Amino acid sequence: MTRRGRGDGGKEHGEPRRLRDALAEVTADLGLPEPDAFRVLAANWQDLVGDELAEHCRLQSVRDGVLRVSVDSAPRATQLRYLESDVVDRASALVGAGVVRAVQVRVDAS
Repeated sequence: MTRRGRGDGGKEHGEPRRLRDALAEVTADLGLPEPDAFRVLAANWQDLVGDELAEHCRLQSVRDGVLRVSVDSAPRATQLRYLESDVVDRASALVGAGVVRAVQVRVDAS
């Protein structure tokens, strides 16, 4: 009888996996980008949308190619939606093609 260890993908008592490799596999399974992608986008958000708009936006998440952003007013949401293709292009230059394919904007006036 063959025993399988937990989380080894069915391999028999193979070499231990590096944590970074395991996390990369889990995030891919969940539709999440590489772990550093969100951090890079947040750190460069002003460059992606400009200083004025960046003050009114907050990055929420990146999942399945969708960058979710909350804004403080409807006019800012409209402005960001108008810039969507530019934001996607600039994000792709920063974190790689396909990580951000669309921007989803919601107004959160709280």
